Amino acid sequence: MDEDVWEFIWMKFHSSMAISEKKVLLEALTCSDSTYLLNRLLNLSLSSDLVPDQDVIDIIIHIGRNPHGRRLAWRYFREKWDILNSRYGEALFMNSKLISGVTEFLNTESELNELKDFIQMSSGGAVSAFTRALEIVKANVKWHNLYKEQFFQWLRKSPND
Repeated sequence: MDEDVWEFIWMKFHSSMAISEKKVLLEALTCSDSTYLLNRLLNLSLSSDLVPDQDVIDIIIHIGRNPHGRRLAWRYFREKWDILNSRYGEALFMNSKLISGVTEFLNTESELNELKDFIQMSSGGAVSAFTRALEIVKANVKWHNLYKEQFFQWLRKSPND
């Protein structure tokens, strides 16, 4: 999605009165393949009144599900954790949703170590959500190490084989 299309969707998001339409438009904004636009949306979401508070977590999660935004959302989550935790920490469901959403696609040893380091450095709060996230990322890393090559070989196979 180029910048003009992204801007058009952003303007439609602000002019729409229908909550369901706003949700669809917001999710569409997170589908860009431009890390510049994804980063811009992340920064706009938390540092402005342009995005309702209840949509901030969804933006971060959806960018984390985008292959072009996964690392970006993970880094943003760690950098802004204190702000996010102070804003949503009382709503345990929101915090758990955010933690699981931003970590569910982490699948490398490096990302696992980053998560472990982050948990160690972040002071308290959301222990059960982080414990669950750690279990999931460990399983992702294990699966990735065991089956990645076999999976790619299977994808490359001719349908006639």
